[in-house]
Amino acid sequence: MPIEGMSLAIEPRYPNAAALSAIGKKPEDLGGATLRNSFIIRSKQLKILIWNELDGRLEWGKQTTVHHLDLDLAVIGASDAWGVEQEHNALMTLGTLIEHHKFKKYLLTGSFMEQSTRSGVHYLFRKLRPTVAIRAEGEHLRILCAMCMHPIGYYEGSWGGAMVPTDDLIAHLMLMRADEPMFWRRSNQHPPWAPEAGL
Repeated sequence: MPIEGMSLAIEPRYPNAAALSAIGKKPEDLGGATLRNSFIIRSKQLKILIWNELDGRLEWGKQTTVHHLDLDLAVIGASDAWGVEQEHNALMTLGTLIEHHKFKKYLLTGSFMEQSTRSGVHYLFRKLRPTVAIRAEGEHLRILCAMCMHPIGYYEGSWGGAMVPTDDLIAHLMLMRADEPMFWRRSNQHPPWAPEAGL
């Protein structure tokens, strides 16, 4: 559902993806420049952009990184697209896919954990946040990354997907169980320190 002021990023293989992605998009004026690379300086909370100008010159510039609160507020805006009935149906489906104690944790905290039987990686599935992949190393836990994936699409600049939040979480859970390597390939993997990780 299009929301005024928000752009949808749609999975390219989804029917009519190009038309749906064009809704609400503001044309970017890059002046013919081509983005070459970007990286983040954590200590300064800056994103450095490197691009080629039309005449071939290499240029760079800095941009402040996304703040966690920006993403939180954008999710509130994206919630206009979701229906209570659809979220209820997704909750009922999730209740059939996980144990009662995990479902209780999800209802009370918005998250639950499950360990992969293949890799041993623990996954923290979170409502409206990327799934966190965690490896146990003795008595210590190490965060591998935060995995963001939306099967149909998402509202740019937010954690909100085109589907209701629990449906997105079910997609993470089912793909991890069925094909864990594919889950890793299909997900954007955010480092734990990045604001997009939601940690």
